[in-house]
Amino acid sequence: MNESRKQQLDGMLQQRGAGAFLFWRPDELVLTLGYLPHWGISFLLYPRDGEPVLFVPELEPEDILPAGIAVHTFPWGVLDGPDPWEELYAGIRGVLKVRGLHRLPLSFTKDIGRSAPCRMAGEQAPLPPGLCDRLSLLCLGGYIETDTESLYTVKTPQDIAALEVTHRVATLAVRTFYRNLQPGKTEAAVAAAVEAAVQEATGSEGVDYAKAWGLVQSGINTAAAGRFNRSTGKALAAGEGVLLELSICINGYWADITRVGQTGQLPPVHKKIVDIVAEAQAAAIESMRPGVAMEVIDERARRVIRAAGYGDHFAHGLGHHVGFRYHDPGPGLWPGSRALLRPGMILTVEPGIYGVDIACGARIEDNVLVTEDGYRILSDYYRDLTI
Repeated sequence: MNESRKQQLDGMLQQRGAGAFLFWRPDELVLTLGYLPHWGISFLLYPRDGEPVLFVPELEPEDILPAGIAVHTFPWGVLDGPDPWEELYAGIRGVLKVRGLHRLPLSFTKDIGRSAPCRMAGEQAPLPPGLCDRLSLLCLGGYIETDTESLYTVKTPQDIAALEVTHRVATLAVRTFYRNLQPGKTEAAVAAAVEAAVQEATGSEGVDYAKAWGLVQSGINTAAAGRFNRSTGKALAAGEGVLLELSICINGYWADITRVGQTGQLPPVHKKIVDIVAEAQAAAIESMRPGVAMEVIDERARRVIRAAGYGDHFAHGLGHHVGFRYHDPGPGLWPGSRALLRPGMILTVEPGIYGVDIACGARIEDNVLVTEDGYRILSDYYRDLTI
């Protein structure tokens, strides 16, 4: 566990008077331990006194377990064994009692809204009914809700280093997207090439898990990109725009990037729209620094789009936190958001213009780190990668 996160957790436990935190959702384990579980049913007990303990199912691969932490197994997936969940509850209760923390409240988040997938992303292992109710009874002191949002919104230096690896692989995916913009290829084929480029990064320096979800829309299909993204069997035609919405997870750390490309010379209206979106994004990013209200950044982009006559065609917020999930919780860059930018925040900046009446759509999205005195773009900036 990195020291910055440890200090944050220790301070929160003392402030709230809790005996321990309990984390089990994949993104919670990434932000606390840098550990992305395989089955998605590992539980981290983080006590105010003594070392943390990680409870993992017996089927969890040993080579992905974090170093420097006590690991206890419970018999999930073992045929004819004891009830794994009762064993887990007993194990957690036992550690709390030995540490003398069982009379203090246990703190965790009952409802997190959504969570990132585990490594076994095709189907996360089911959790037992009433899990949170059972966990809330493990301490005599009861239960206190964890302030999850504060853990997500500001990244530590170690988080940022991990996200730099994610964005290095994302660059490979984006370059693959541009290389595959050939008339006759289907949207699905381009998306498959993008996802394959990410998967093939597994085993390269610093990458032991790599997945991507590439969604490609071309021509008239880009008009719907403000409402949804999907790849279809439509073949790319000459002289049309193509949009890539890319979510990518490397070792449990996420990036969210959108690019626009073309299969030849674009119709004038579509080229104009791409240029306006790029100008709006640049205006917003150049305004990012600590202490600036998020609604101000959103307005900088929106003002450019309104001035060009397309204000009604930009119907979503400018950006959101990203890193531990595809969409991290917390206030984002949108109208009325008065939260202030802080160093360590990483936000997407993604203006767009779309519409059936203009028969096209465009969005450009980069991931921007707020620094002590300004910003740093983690993704390869759009203008550096267009072809």
